[in-house]
Amino acid sequence: MDHPMELMLQDVRCFQGEQRSQLRPITLLVGENSTGKTTYLGCYAALHRLLSDFAFINDPDFNEAPFAMGSFRDIVRSRRGREGRIDEFKLGFGLEARPGRSYNELTVTFRESSFQPIVSSLRLGFGGDSFLDIQRTEGGGSALQGPDLPLQELDFPFERAGFLPSFLSEEDSGLLRMYPNLKSPIQQLIGVRSDEMRRRPSRQRGFLLPRLSDLIPVAPLRSKPKRTYDPVRETASPEGEHIPMLMMRLDRTSKQHWGSLHDDLVKFGNGAGLFSDIKVKRHGKEMSDPFQLQVKVRGPHVNIMDAGYGISQSLPILVDIMAANEPSRGPRQLRQGRTFLLQQPEVHLHPRGQAQLASLFIEAFKKRRNRFLIETHSDYIVDRVRISVRQGLLKPDDVAVLYFEPNGNTVDIHNLGLDADGNLQDAPPGYREFFLRETDKLLGFSD
Repeated sequence: MDHPMELMLQDVRCFQGEQRSQLRPITLLVGENSTGKTTYLGCYAALHRLLSDFAFINDPDFNEAPFAMGSFRDIVRSRRGREGRIDEFKLGFGLEARPGRSYNELTVTFRESSFQPIVSSLRLGFGGDSFLDIQRTEGGGSALQGPDLPLQELDFPFERAGFLPSFLSEEDSGLLRMYPNLKSPIQQLIGVRSDEMRRRPSRQRGFLLPRLSDLIPVAPLRSKPKRTYDPVRETASPEGEHIPMLMMRLDRTSKQHWGSLHDDLVKFGNGAGLFSDIKVKRHGKEMSDPFQLQVKVRGPHVNIMDAGYGISQSLPILVDIMAANEPSRGPRQLRQGRTFLLQQPEVHLHPRGQAQLASLFIEAFKKRRNRFLIETHSDYIVDRVRISVRQGLLKPDDVAVLYFEPNGNTVDIHNLGLDADGNLQDAPPGYREFFLRETDKLLGFSD
């Protein structure tokens, strides 16, 4: 499984030129409103989904829920003046090194077609100045170009670019005789010497794109609770509409897993001061019969509609994370974990609940190898992560803090690290001034 260690954006909305940001198992996005944090998550999601496909059969969707980024012109940075408008934007991942993959950076360039972004090229970076461009030709074919390789058109559809190594390694195609300059990039792509290509299993040599984890986006506003639920199709949504159905199904068909999930939920509810029990109340014996979700806060169980919004708004996040060990996923998938994109998970939660939520993220990373990109305005989440580093529950390299700082009509992304005591490193003056101003306002020292 490949884990992106860096996200690159170039000429996307408020991000001028090329900006690079660190990605770690727990990545916190902080900054004022309207500084591009949601745009950042939307770009990550679109690139992740694109590279998770086996081929570029479908062009990227920048409007898949919960991110609605609009048309190409809504996404690419607007520029006026003598330099003219910008006609392309780029997104890229830096990848951690692993055996069997020769490149460590992948950059995708997007251009406009019928008002929407399409992929025009992939660039594989091998370190230093070494790279290989896979470009889309006018006819939908592919062309290769590198520092020592003049542009070479191939009889290979660009939409199948993920399987390019399999095509290049077919010795009987005569490709090397036709294009002798391809020898070096072929060896870089395949990662072996030419005389070993035939002996290498096709499953190891035939796929170019990285193998990324499952992606789970969670919207900033989750679905509203209902007094009674009618069983519907269990289709995952960023708003969490599938969560009640999932809980009911587990309660009725997988008692062992429901018992484990229930205990995890109660543990969190007690720690956060939200609830001391949660249950599914059936209104019949059939799977198609209506049901209710009930929680115990103080006194007897009550309908989730009659409890605070903090419970219903946090429940989709809790269940999605805690249900990752459902038996149907299989042990191999469990070891690999999933990647969660969370927008303001602290919505409607008391500070105690916000801090407990951060502890849940940390536990899910350590036990299940889940990874988190978290857009947050909560000091309590940031501080709980910092405290966990100080206590040795996390290593400094497990955490990245990205500060989005407005700079005129652009936004700069600052990569802030943590030391072994949980102290922020390399924070710009604007970061400290922003939080000091907020503290002064809270204490009544400034307007």
